[in-house]
Amino acid sequence: MTDFEVDPAALRAAADAAQQAADVVRTLDLGRVTELATALPGTESAGTAGQLGPHWEDSCASWAEGMNSYAANLNSAADDYQERDDANAHGFGQTVGG
Repeated sequence: MTDFEVDPAALRAAADAAQQAADVVRTLDLGRVTELATALPGTESAGTAGQLGPHWEDSCASWAEGMNSYAANLNSAADDYQERDDANAHGFGQTVGG
């Protein structure tokens, strides 16, 4: 049988990092690229810039939501592993001490 160990603290640290990344992405103002449209009147780039800003904003919002979900899943997994570890440690303590 192959053994593996899970470090709940490491899972929580990864969840915190994912949450921080989501928070940073939410502060980005990538929609401002649409302002290029006024700086480039009559060009193909102006139309593209007008479409790109909203696309980037939507993509960033979706990514940040995904990272929030990922962080929540990591925290949930950390809680589950910690509960199992605590229950197993408690069970061994009763067996040895009882």
